[in-house]
Amino acid sequence: MYPFWEGLFIHSTLYLAFTSAFHVLASHITVAAAWFNLYLERRAVRENREEFYVYLKRSALGLLVFAYVFGALAGVGIWQTTTAANPRGISTLIHNFVLYWGSEWYMFLIDVIGIIAYYYTFGRVSRQTHLRLAWILALGGTGTLSIIVGILSFKLTPSAWFETGLSLSGFFNTTFWPQLFMRFAFMFTITAAWALLIAGSFPRGFYQREHIIRRAALFGLIGLFAGIAIWLTWFEPSLPVNAKAILPSRAIPAPTFPMIYFGLIATFIGLVFAFVAPQMQRRIFAVGAMVVLFGAIFGAERTREVLRKPDIISGYMSSNQLLFRDIPVRGIASEEKRLSQTGMLGNLPFVPAPDKMANVASDLTFGSSDPEIAAGRVLAIQQCGSCHSVSKQTAMTVAGVRLDLRSQANLLKMRNLTTASKIDAYLKSIGGFPYMHPFVGTDAERRALARYFEAFLHSTYPETAPTSQAQQEVK
Repeated sequence: MYPFWEGLFIHSTLYLAFTSAFHVLASHITVAAAWFNLYLERRAVRENREEFYVYLKRSALGLLVFAYVFGALAGVGIWQTTTAANPRGISTLIHNFVLYWGSEWYMFLIDVIGIIAYYYTFGRVSRQTHLRLAWILALGGTGTLSIIVGILSFKLTPSAWFETGLSLSGFFNTTFWPQLFMRFAFMFTITAAWALLIAGSFPRGFYQREHIIRRAALFGLIGLFAGIAIWLTWFEPSLPVNAKAILPSRAIPAPTFPMIYFGLIATFIGLVFAFVAPQMQRRIFAVGAMVVLFGAIFGAERTREVLRKPDIISGYMSSNQLLFRDIPVRGIASEEKRLSQTGMLGNLPFVPAPDKMANVASDLTFGSSDPEIAAGRVLAIQQCGSCHSVSKQTAMTVAGVRLDLRSQANLLKMRNLTTASKIDAYLKSIGGFPYMHPFVGTDAERRALARYFEAFLHSTYPETAPTSQAQQEVK
């Protein structure tokens, strides 16, 4: 077990969400843009189209600066934020797929060196040699994508890995191929916006400007329809039963699907407009498309992550980093069974024993020095903190609106669970939800958690407290 970081002002998982959404935008551009550039360069060589090289060189410079610099920094940010948000989850992926990660970094090294060589050899090597560099860049990016998809899809569908314990069984899982082809299709939609941004920067009347814009829009539309078709006919049918149950549930935040649908519709309209009227294309339209696509990617990536709930690795490790499945072939035993008997406090690294609760500052327990409430706070962080805001540390108020992530206080208020006894009864039943594991720990620890949530609720929403306490808050 590792220490748990709640976050600062916003939840730790939101740091990861924003970082990964930007990284997906940048990394997907690098792969599909390499293929689109390869398509144009093959035509330039075959048809002797010198004007295409003007676009290709400017696109390569943009990729070098934007996608490979800022995108790579976001990639480093993902390692940092995943390590902070759920260190045991990323540790499992590293240990299980260490050689795959090494191969992915090798592929990425090809990408980084490839884009530098590709850009700086324009006009310095023969066109056939430069075309070979374009092939290397496109294939290297596709290799990176394939390895990452295998590792990420393992988290949703470990498949035969439970029986064999072999990393290859986990890598080639049931959602690997549909997710790979779906991402590859949507990549061309993202890259269409990139191509429109580059081509739109050329002056009106520039030779082949409108031709490139129309080709990019066509690639984007084909990718958009192909991606949607793969989702509906291949990826969604391959999801496990629990993931299909979560899709329509409240576990997915309310704005998520409207954000995705708006992004798809707005992107479709924008690409059709670019195809029909390429002469009217402006950079500002492409920038707007990038912003819309970022929002859609943010919603889609959050949905992909939530589909695993309540697990970080489906069927194996819960979001609170506890193992709940026996895997004899790898010598792994369930921790939830043992901890439900022995209790959580003092039986996991970085989870202090009850006699250490005096060290918890009173301001973290809303002014209370009660060791039971202090124990409840520790349990709230470990049991619930991966998916919920369980303290004021991960919430902030902007323009009178409280921003937090599935706040426990708000959930308790909506359910009218305003006393420790009611909350305790609720905690006994949470295993009945498709996106929640049962509480792990002793009855005494569950009651301590209920008392902490009662204090958290009354501190966040004073009107839910008993009348005398509410009046004291007003005074």
